[in-house]
Amino acid sequence: MLVFRQLRRFDRYWLAPLAIVLGIAAGLLVGRESILISTGARLYDYANRLLHHEEAISAETVQVAKDANASPYLPCSPDDITLLRRITFQARFIKDAGRMVDGAFLCSATVGKLPAPISMPVPDLVLPSGDHIYNSLPLMVPAGDRADVAVSGNADMVIGPDIFLDYPQSPIHYAVGIIGPSPDEPSSEILRAGVAHFGTLPKGILKTNKTVRDHGSLYRSSCSSQYPDCAVAYMSLDEVWQQNQALLSGFVVSGGIAGLSCAVGLLIVGRKRRSHTNQLRRAILMDSLSVVYQPIVEMRSRRIVGAEALARWTDEEGDSIRPETIIELAEAEGFVSEITRFVLTRAITEIQSIFDIDPEFRLNINLAPSDLADPRLLLLLDECIDGQRVRPSNIAFELPERATSNRETAIGAIRRLRDRGHATFIDDFGTGYSNLAYLTELHVDGIKINRSFIATIGTEAVTASIVPQILGVAKALSLKVVVQGIEREDQAIYFSGEDRSILGQGWFFGLPVPARGLIYLCMEKSE
Repeated sequence: MLVFRQLRRFDRYWLAPLAIVLGIAAGLLVGRESILISTGARLYDYANRLLHHEEAISAETVQVAKDANASPYLPCSPDDITLLRRITFQARFIKDAGRMVDGAFLCSATVGKLPAPISMPVPDLVLPSGDHIYNSLPLMVPAGDRADVAVSGNADMVIGPDIFLDYPQSPIHYAVGIIGPSPDEPSSEILRAGVAHFGTLPKGILKTNKTVRDHGSLYRSSCSSQYPDCAVAYMSLDEVWQQNQALLSGFVVSGGIAGLSCAVGLLIVGRKRRSHTNQLRRAILMDSLSVVYQPIVEMRSRRIVGAEALARWTDEEGDSIRPETIIELAEAEGFVSEITRFVLTRAITEIQSIFDIDPEFRLNINLAPSDLADPRLLLLLDECIDGQRVRPSNIAFELPERATSNRETAIGAIRRLRDRGHATFIDDFGTGYSNLAYLTELHVDGIKINRSFIATIGTEAVTASIVPQILGVAKALSLKVVVQGIEREDQAIYFSGEDRSILGQGWFFGLPVPARGLIYLCMEKSE
């Protein structure tokens, strides 16, 4: 026991630091994930903007090729070159348009007709449409510059190398490219010339069309459904954390505060519970608990034939503690038998005069599951009844359904109580461990139907049909029935038949009252 208490004290000492550490860890994890998600959304928005711009370029390239291939003039004739110059002048992104036949460059709007055809190298990408793409091809004019060149039919178009210069968004980096017909081969994609920071782009990342973490960076690509174009925006994770350092710190601090709050809350609840336990022990020692009694009536005659004794306690802060809470505290600390002893001895003493008025009056005492295995219970009964004007039949016991989960203990305890002349009832029947078939093994004298079934009387609820079944089986087994939770006249009328074995209890017949109130009610009913 000493070791157990030391462990509990150790847990209390380490609860706050542990909760703070866990809160910080949770804040860090949640913060990092939130930042990655928000950064991914930001990258996706930026990649979409790039993609829309790329789609506009592709659309113009297709249109320029269509217009150039529809020329009615001989290739590279003065009229044809004039047409190419007009097309180039009207375009936004095309810097030059020319003619290419059988892999040889013949003329363009910029350089005019060449003295001799120039053979072109093998294209970097051939699209399913048959169009060719040259990536970063050296230009004749201006000499030394490079640009992407698209070839469709006998028309070639030089795409401006500065078409994405209006899209800077540091520290976000980006790349825009064209995907070839073999998506499984990294070499089937080419990147637009002039796009910044694309040299270190991992192979295949352009066409993933999703958020990817790779080589210390976060990538988000977006691909067109109309053209073989994709765009990717990305940031290094170092830049992500550096840019969101304040936000991440806020998550960490919030997590630590939340952990500390949980620890304080648990300590307060635990301390209050321990305080309540100590207060309850003091209340038992100082005999400051009280007992109230809720009448039990015969349903047919409405005559009070018994009462249930209930412990009442007002703690040192002046708060009224519910009976079930009292039992929970006492059970948790292993002194519930002291509550049982107090209620039994106090009740017999307080309502002694009622037994003189009505020798058949029955006092119901609640037993906890641990009471059934306590050998001191029978000795306690002998002490309470010996010398008093009380017969064993005046004292009945109510067992919670959970007390019957240990079948052998329950059956043995019930048998010993019945042998001494005490009746036993299963409390709150229908909500726990026991069932109708089990009643034949327990050999109890009666059952108390849980109030949840009574509340449905007169309604169309499914549970309303259970009550007649319980009553029928109880009658077949010659069991008394106490109906709990009767609060309305129609509920009382429902059970006010010819069967004298049905008893009732609830606010309709009376609230729990002190002993003097119960004595007054019994004397009033007997007149």
